Amino acid sequence: MMRANPPGPGVAAVRGPARRTALRHSALAVAAVLVASAAALAAVPGSAAATDAELLANPGFETGSLDGWTCAAGAASAAPAHSGSGALAATTTASDTGRCSQTVTVRPKTTYTLAGWVQGSYVYLGATGTGVDASAWAPDAASWKRLSTTFTTGAGTTSVTVFTHGWYGQGTYHADDLTLTGPAADPTEPPTTPPATPPTTPPPTTDPNGPTGDGKVSTPTGLVSTKVTGNAVVLKWNQSTDSSQNGDVPAYKVYAKGAIAATSMGTTVAVSSLQPRTSYTFTVQGYDRAGHASGQSAPVTVTTGDAPAAKPYASAYFDQWGIYENAYYPKQIGTSGAAAGLDVVTYAFENVHPTTHKCFEAIKASDAGNEDNPNAGDGAGDAYADYQADVAAGDSVDGTADVYEQPLKGNFNQLRALKAKYPNLRLTVSLGGWTYSKYFSDAAATDASRKAYVSSCIDMFMKGNLPKNVQGDPSGGVASAAGIFDGIDIDWEYPGSAGGHTGNHYAAADKANFTLLLKEFRTQLDAYGATVGKKFLLTAALPSGQDKIKYLETDKIGAYLDYADVMTYDMHGSWDATGPTNHQDPLHDSPADPTAPIEPGGARYNLDTAVTAYTEGLPEYGISGGFPASKLVLGVPFYWRGWTGVPAGTDYGLYQSATGPTPAKPLSQEAGLAAWKELNPTAAQTHWDPVTASSWIYDGTNFWTGDTPRAIEARAAYAAEKGLAGMFAFSLENDDASGTLLNAMTGSLG
Repeated sequence: MMRANPPGPGVAAVRGPARRTALRHSALAVAAVLVASAAALAAVPGSAAATDAELLANPGFETGSLDGWTCAAGAASAAPAHSGSGALAATTTASDTGRCSQTVTVRPKTTYTLAGWVQGSYVYLGATGTGVDASAWAPDAASWKRLSTTFTTGAGTTSVTVFTHGWYGQGTYHADDLTLTGPAADPTEPPTTPPATPPTTPPPTTDPNGPTGDGKVSTPTGLVSTKVTGNAVVLKWNQSTDSSQNGDVPAYKVYAKGAIAATSMGTTVAVSSLQPRTSYTFTVQGYDRAGHASGQSAPVTVTTGDAPAAKPYASAYFDQWGIYENAYYPKQIGTSGAAAGLDVVTYAFENVHPTTHKCFEAIKASDAGNEDNPNAGDGAGDAYADYQADVAAGDSVDGTADVYEQPLKGNFNQLRALKAKYPNLRLTVSLGGWTYSKYFSDAAATDASRKAYVSSCIDMFMKGNLPKNVQGDPSGGVASAAGIFDGIDIDWEYPGSAGGHTGNHYAAADKANFTLLLKEFRTQLDAYGATVGKKFLLTAALPSGQDKIKYLETDKIGAYLDYADVMTYDMHGSWDATGPTNHQDPLHDSPADPTAPIEPGGARYNLDTAVTAYTEGLPEYGISGGFPASKLVLGVPFYWRGWTGVPAGTDYGLYQSATGPTPAKPLSQEAGLAAWKELNPTAAQTHWDPVTASSWIYDGTNFWTGDTPRAIEARAAYAAEKGLAGMFAFSLENDDASGTLLNAMTGSLG
């Protein structure tokens, strides 16, 4: 599960939710650590004649109180102190970083220095404000350590918020002798932002393709299409300028049929999910975060090409939290070759709100590492990773760094840029997952709750209406993420079953309600698509264990889905700590398998049994079948499960006892789990079972189960033989830098 690792300086990030587990109480985990540099907008320094002053109130906490500071519950002025008799003492918890902050008036375009002394694990000191995002941190300060950072305020900056905090679950931290030095704000100075003046040319008139603006952002020119496919058009235009004097950077809305079809933070975008052989007329409008907008550009009319030729799907999941410890950004989807070989990338995961039962955004850590916590995912989310993180130029898809004023940053903006480079690539957003499935049953319970839930998800992730000011960050706003996602993936783990995360809500009615929920998604996606001339995908991640498939209406759900990802992995793992060792995704059953069949029938877990259950049915489990084989996509794990203390036996550790899970690896950081890129097995350590068509690794002590390229090729051949829709991978950051596993998957699908 996700571990309570802190992000780097200035990052209000959270642990991502653990990956769904197909069959047992276990999930893929990836630690969340982002080492980011402190950032601030470059600006002209303030006057050298200005006298530096100490701007913080109660900087040393010597009043015996927290006067001047706004602090989390439990904070106090107490010993030990760096100097004097008082210091800030704040305690972090699994859901609280113990933040204290103070807002200070400053001068625009002026340089300030923030410093202080801290003690504890992962303690942060920083400042935020319009055009300001600066911080420093100490990963492990057993004794007092000085932190310092310098920043320059933006042209419109009149105040900053100074903050200090620890990290989730790291205990008590201390801070003392904090200082913010620089020129004090001069109350006699004129306003830093002069009153708006009329534009030198008359405001633009309304265009029938979309609304006009107030003219403070200049109208984009030179709109052209640079690439056309059967379902996407890449558009490009010249940059607008912003005369509103609020320091904002223009962004852009692309209109089709008078409705917003896409939003871009730069001067190019892919408008996707279009209908083949169809004529579209586009215009583009510049806008800024303050609400100023240009007129509509001159239109361009484009006709899409023929529908893409039918072929097996190749898709993969991109983990929201992969940007932290793994430093796997959307950029790597392109540079690794994945974007060129994949049809769909699914972004994982978004949560269901615990009280409204709707889609939402938040910055709150889940307790994903605690399988026994029934509230592990309640209210958790990572809006920072989604659309608030300032991605540096070196980590960005197009070499352009995010700036503070953008309405959209983070993963979402990088995925937008990725699609502009690879317009054949479709992006979906996955709702749920192992830690975030608790409230699906509530959201699906009634017609009214289904309509409300589906509407909220489409509004947020398809129309792109992201909430602003999540924990003070100004990113988001109306249509800020419009046009990024081409569909929605439902990952409810699991309808009607007690086999999900501890505390998940489930009921007998889930079986029918899951079908009705898919129907509602299909209905609302189609209705919204009609307004912008698009056809959106609806997919679902489905279980592979017959003890969970039995709670699905397999003969009905296929009518609403474009395809289903069957989670054909995690069938065995070190949650059975003493073994026997086994394959995590056997293609076929083996008479040598010592595990008992799954009651009440006589079948063990394996891929072939799962496919049979969906397509033909398994009467002994009450599974009716009837799901189209042509809509089933087989899952491939890019991570491995492991046991240690395994004797060789007669077949290199297979089906043997163990002393426990393998030790945690540096990146995956969970016992019994490793990314493929962490293993690097030799040929002598890699073994093959021809009966189950499965591979494993054995080094004399440790037994690892997962898929090598040979195993992936065998599953691709099986998918072709059975007429299945294709294959998907979970998840991209676990592959090696050469894309060994992904290349095996895409290459073997043809």
